Amino acid sequence: MKSLTAVLAGILLLLAFPFVTWALQSRLSAVVALVYRGQAIENFLKRPAVSYVETYFLFEPDLADDVIFGVDQELIDGIGSPIYTKGGDWMAFVGLQRSGIVWIAEGTDATMRGAPSKERKWKIQKLNRELVPNTWYRLRCYADFRTRQYVSIELDGANLQERINLSGLRLDYPNYMPFDKRAMSYYVYAMRGRTMMKNRGVPRVYFDDVVGGIIEAGRERRVFVHDFESQTAISEQPAPGPVIDLNKYEQGRFYFERKESRFCVERVRFARSGRNAGVADADL
Repeated sequence: MKSLTAVLAGILLLLAFPFVTWALQSRLSAVVALVYRGQAIENFLKRPAVSYVETYFLFEPDLADDVIFGVDQELIDGIGSPIYTKGGDWMAFVGLQRSGIVWIAEGTDATMRGAPSKERKWKIQKLNRELVPNTWYRLRCYADFRTRQYVSIELDGANLQERINLSGLRLDYPNYMPFDKRAMSYYVYAMRGRTMMKNRGVPRVYFDDVVGGIIEAGRERRVFVHDFESQTAISEQPAPGPVIDLNKYEQGRFYFERKESRFCVERVRFARSGRNAGVADADL
């Protein structure tokens, strides 16, 4: 693997500038769904606490080693009555490589004070084993949006059952997001930077059964479920303005996270449920 400095330089291009295309050097192919209506999520948004995002993922044998893929959940603070920071975007972003490398986007003293990240800080961990192809793994990340800290990661599959304690690790604040009110957002993605590329490979990762939930009175409660069956086409987000109208977003619908995202819904014989799976393509 190339030096960590070179790796981080490439990945910083992916996340530091969400509305700029860096397709020649890097690609982040992600979809995002927003949730903001319903008693459970409305109560949560008034008093944020522990939330989780979960997906099942699968890759084929020819997936390139350098592709990073995973989940993200973010509390959009809004500009009307923010809890922490006007326009804040509190991000719990975790990723994997098939080699067993785990990437966690980490906040800093500056981000906790309300300054968006200028450079991404990463916590890197290792599973000490490789993930195997043609196998559905379950990935879940818990985060506490009251303390703005991670809680843990769970990863289950054919050859492993891992629980990674992330307590004390701060969430990141990557971008000023001028939504008019608060919401939770959920993502699945694959990304690739040219500085990390070792071979061409096929940078496609499959996702199915994406879930977002909250911990309410000690119990898990789902507030978002997507199995790529009822929605078979991904569209761009509504056009932004100086203030983003949350009501323009259809709750629970996946949108492209950015214009260069390559993500589609395909009918596959190995879908975990139903007939379809979402496919993130980070090809350069």
